[in-house]
Amino acid sequence: MDIAERLLAIEEIKQLKARYFRLMDQKDWAGLADLFAEDAVCDYRGALRDPSDGPAPPDDPYEIDVVGRETIVRFIQAGLAGVRSIHHGHMPEIEILSDDEARGIFAMYDGLSFRHGRLSALDGYGHYYDGFRRIDGHWRIATLRLVRLRVDTAPA
Repeated sequence: MDIAERLLAIEEIKQLKARYFRLMDQKDWAGLADLFAEDAVCDYRGALRDPSDGPAPPDDPYEIDVVGRETIVRFIQAGLAGVRSIHHGHMPEIEILSDDEARGIFAMYDGLSFRHGRLSALDGYGHYYDGFRRIDGHWRIATLRLVRLRVDTAPA
């Protein structure tokens, strides 16, 4: 891969990740599904808690790998039901591994406003560690891991 192809791949991956954040906030589930490889694996462990609070309770529904494009989108859709969200990703670090594989780290912020439940708001900070695969000429998210650095919450 020459330098122009490498730079184009990096830009395409940045655009892909930008769409991921926007489509979650717009609740465009079909559009979001199109961003993932069919066999994608996502790890949202600790997504709703501050890491300084210690390990998750045994009944935390986020303490699993979510496997498969359709399952991932249903998981995100259920998590954002009744929630107004703002997702930002920035400062991408993208490494092209081959013509069809890459990995990236994106700093992130999300602000969530809950209509129901034990919280009224959550502000989260951290990083996404992602793997990307080019499938039929288009970059897709193959793996995704959200790692929180800090979570601030407001009770309902």
